[in-house]
Amino acid sequence: MKHLLALVGLTACVALAAEPKVPECFKVHALLKMDDEHYWAEWTNSCPYTIDSVYVMVGFQDRSRAPLANGVWSLHFIAPGTHRVIRLTAPSKAPDFQYVSVKRITVDAMEALRREGDY
Repeated sequence: MKHLLALVGLTACVALAAEPKVPECFKVHALLKMDDEHYWAEWTNSCPYTIDSVYVMVGFQDRSRAPLANGVWSLHFIAPGTHRVIRLTAPSKAPDFQYVSVKRITVDAMEALRREGDY
């Protein structure tokens, strides 16, 4: 019986270690400006599990790619294999943005919501 419990425990450890982390398997494929206030985000959860929460930190740039502002959007309870295109609003600090790009993807709310100049 001890050997069976040890085998079950070892199998569980291997399974947990084999699961990819959210930033490795949650992918943002495209961020496209829609109009002066909005942009589209196309994303996929290719993780083999439901993601409780993910935070995508983005940066907005002007025509010459100079930084204007940062932003964060979050998604919650995302099933494996989910693929969506969503519309998001740019921050008011970036009224003339031309480009938006992913800076970081995290599951840590405190990391995502710290001062925008920190990421």
